[in-house]
Amino acid sequence: MPGGSVNGPPLLLLHGTLNRWQAYLRHIPWFTPRWHVYALDYRGHGASGRAASYGYPQYYRDTVSFIEDVIGEPAVVFGHSLGGRLALKLAAERPDLVNAIILGDSSLNDPVPSTRMGEMFGRIIPVLEENKDVKGIYEALREKSGDKNDITYAMIRAKNLSMVDVKLIRGLIKYAGDLGSPYGHFTGYKPSEHLPKVNCPVLILQAENGMLKDEDVDRALRALPEAYHVKLMGMPHEFLARDTEPVVDAVSAFLETLF
Repeated sequence: MPGGSVNGPPLLLLHGTLNRWQAYLRHIPWFTPRWHVYALDYRGHGASGRAASYGYPQYYRDTVSFIEDVIGEPAVVFGHSLGGRLALKLAAERPDLVNAIILGDSSLNDPVPSTRMGEMFGRIIPVLEENKDVKGIYEALREKSGDKNDITYAMIRAKNLSMVDVKLIRGLIKYAGDLGSPYGHFTGYKPSEHLPKVNCPVLILQAENGMLKDEDVDRALRALPEAYHVKLMGMPHEFLARDTEPVVDAVSAFLETLF
């Protein structure tokens, strides 16, 4: 778990689906001089243990427990994708635990049943079952995607997937169409209800080529009392693995408005 200034205010970093805390590895050195940085792996991800169940409600409860039991005081929460969805729910339902949030290209639409999870993650399962090391996963994913150029991101993704519980991915697909399931990837997440409840400062990072649409950002900015928006030009949804400087510049500027 990263450290930093023990006297600085806490900054909690939350990664996206099938990722791990090292998604922020290049950004952390910029924050540690002034902030006490915390980062975690969700259950079933990275170095965290395997569990009997996975889903958005479990990740949310785990994050609440982490802030209460480990950090011990309200934190600024920077979440990418799934991490941003957790940050938004925290700010809405547990404002006592959050000083501000940063939403990294996280969906701001109410979820609907979809087959998208199967389409996105279904092909990963046989890759992980057939390949037990990072190199094998790396080669298999590059072969399936046809992308022979983005070697850096391919290595990062292969390492992340080598540390994911396959049971977690099966659940992502199985419960994608059941928004009431306690094991769903979106169960309990409803931006239309969360946004009006948020009173802390918010920074929305929108990847130009990501999943967050302009109209979603505009709707969120109208609902939030103190919000800022930065569009990361030319960036994909997985912007944490790309050019670090625009992200650090935006987040650092936002953090300086807080204290």
